[in-house]
Amino acid sequence: MDRSSDYKALGGKLVRVRLKEEKGLIQSVKITGDFFLVPEESLVKLEKMLEDAPLREQELRLLVDRFFQATRAQGLGVSSDDFVKAILLARGES
Repeated sequence: MDRSSDYKALGGKLVRVRLKEEKGLIQSVKITGDFFLVPEESLVKLEKMLEDAPLREQELRLLVDRFFQATRAQGLGVSSDDFVKAILLARGES
């Protein structure tokens, strides 16, 4: 099932999520918006890491936090929490 969300982070940056979900698992995800993630290629790594992840808050928080710790990626205007909220919003939760 195709799902999407547009989430405004506290600083006003937009995080747009488009994902395909099947049986509660993320099949594929594309994250765009007007934020910056440094280094830039880390966003593709995050999207890849989210494939086959359950669309549940606890698991998503663990994965996204682990991603930011492992890659030392930095969001300019967005936090790891903003990514989790945007993904959950696509599912229909906040």
